Amino acid sequence: MPEEIANGFYPAFEDRWRKAELAGRFAMVGFVLVCALGLLGHGPFSERSLTNKDGSISIRYEPVVRFGAPTIIRFDTRVPPGGDKVAVTIAKDLVDQFGLESITPRPATWEIAGSNIRLVFPVQVGESHALIRFTGSPAFRGGMDLTARLDAGETLSWSQYAVP
Repeated sequence: MPEEIANGFYPAFEDRWRKAELAGRFAMVGFVLVCALGLLGHGPFSERSLTNKDGSISIRYEPVVRFGAPTIIRFDTRVPPGGDKVAVTIAKDLVDQFGLESITPRPATWEIAGSNIRLVFPVQVGESHALIRFTGSPAFRGGMDLTARLDAGETLSWSQYAVP
């Protein structure tokens, strides 16, 4: 062994070094794949879609968000036949803890009722669906359960988890 070290070659060390190098490369490739797929942020698998049982409301959201980073929750609601407005009742936590910054389109009216907020949005007569975007920066860490429903619809529940 002293002769091998003197010659600049130590096979046992070289074998362990090569294994460590390969393990590091596999870990880096795995991390890049996980990130590229959106499992740790924006990507093709970072969004989820949910619909309530009666199909009156569906959402697209990110189940894992970063604390303080902008995120969007998209609601697709069914407009009552012949209606010119749609009323959505959301959990008050969506405003308080989600750090709600904007709602598009702007609601015509809104009222607080206990732990919920009822928002009324005008729609064009004849429209069958209304798209509503809630933009915010989560002000919570950990998990949060949220709800939304139309006046005549079933409640849709989902949860988001904010990481630091």
